[in-house]
Amino acid sequence: MNRFELLPVLLAALACLATPSQAQTPAKPTKPAAAATAKSDDASTRSLGGGKGSGKILSRDELRNCIQQQETLTARRAEVEAARAPLDKEKEAILAEQEALKLDRDKVEGLRGQVLELNARYKALGERIAAWNERAKAAQDANSKASNKDRELLDQERAEIQTQQKSLEGERSRITEAQATVAAFNASAAATDRKSADWNQRNAQLTERAKAVNDDRAEWVRDCADRRYREDDETAIRRGQ
Repeated sequence: MNRFELLPVLLAALACLATPSQAQTPAKPTKPAAAATAKSDDASTRSLGGGKGSGKILSRDELRNCIQQQETLTARRAEVEAARAPLDKEKEAILAEQEALKLDRDKVEGLRGQVLELNARYKALGERIAAWNERAKAAQDANSKASNKDRELLDQERAEIQTQQKSLEGERSRITEAQATVAAFNASAAATDRKSADWNQRNAQLTERAKAVNDDRAEWVRDCADRRYREDDETAIRRGQ
């Protein structure tokens, strides 16, 4: 029973028992009635946080709003937690790709070193050819003055140059084929970088969502969880009243 059900019964009993002089001062019996009512109210209140609660008891509308906020927060938190698992799994896949690229990068760097070394050798060969051409031209201009020994040395060096040039051409062919490996690596690295950038953006967004939920949860705890409410109001709200 609550106060409004209990008090008329007590007053009716007093009306039956009181003499005319007692009926003129009915205020005295109301004190035990009020005490009983307060005790009943305390027994029928709870807090959304599960503790003793404090402050003014929530009205039914306030309680309804707190319950709705609580349900919304629960749903939002579930969404954030559900989004976190696949995002973490995706992160592991990206990290695995990056580790694989590190190994491929070592190979690519090795190819790059070979290209630099080949270019240096080509440059040296070009300088040797230029020097040989000058000597050959000088010998041709000298014509009969050029000794047979000089011509033999020029012919010998020309053969060496041709052999060296042939060898370098073979190496350049192999390096050219390796360029496909470099191109594939660059494409994979670029794709992984795009995945990483996209993941970072979505992770930041999810982190902001989680922070917003936590902030709203803290506000709900302050406004609702520490406040008492009547169980009858909660029952009525659950019934759609």
